[in-house]
Amino acid sequence: MKYIDIHTHTVIPKAQENRISFYNRIIGQETLDDLSHLEMFSVGIHPWFIPSGENNDQLLKLLWEKAKQPEVWMIGEAGLDKLHETPLERQLDLFEQQVLLAEELHKPLIIHCVKAWSELIALRKKIRPLSPWLIHGFRGKRELAEQLLKENIYLSFGEQFQPAALQTAWPTHLFLETDESKLDIREIYEKAAAALSVPIEILAGQIEQNLSLLFSGE
Repeated sequence: MKYIDIHTHTVIPKAQENRISFYNRIIGQETLDDLSHLEMFSVGIHPWFIPSGENNDQLLKLLWEKAKQPEVWMIGEAGLDKLHETPLERQLDLFEQQVLLAEELHKPLIIHCVKAWSELIALRKKIRPLSPWLIHGFRGKRELAEQLLKENIYLSFGEQFQPAALQTAWPTHLFLETDESKLDIREIYEKAAAALSVPIEILAGQIEQNLSLLFSGE
């Protein structure tokens, strides 16, 4: 049985063979030159770290260069955050650029979204992406989960989640993550299995299937 941590900022020793972790690196904030020992990671321009000024061409160039590397399995986390001071128009522009990059490279897009769900769904309807979208750290209610699932968007849950939303994403659109939590991914699996009333082995097996579908583009 494997524990899949679909989004984390914490490096775990590679020796733990029962764990598959996708490590996130933020373009413009973290070096990407020390990741040769990691098997899988995601890179993206986070909406919190969009630099001031109108020209982000250099940032996008760096992202495009890194995103082509075989160690990069996903683009992101990218997204929209209405609670952040960066103007939403600029966030939308950089988010759309990353959506297009994910499409060109045929890689899933992992998304940070705060109070911008209508804008997110509108952009999805506009572009009609073929590459899968995954909302990380989802804490919304069942109704929002249902709305996103209608758009065939995957949901990833961390330490804090709404059980009803988790149950709505189960079984085919559910992932689990540690993000920046101090909890081990195994503890989050235990919490999710309890909320779903299923054995942890069943949960783990289903998430492995979901991972295969995520990277097959289905």
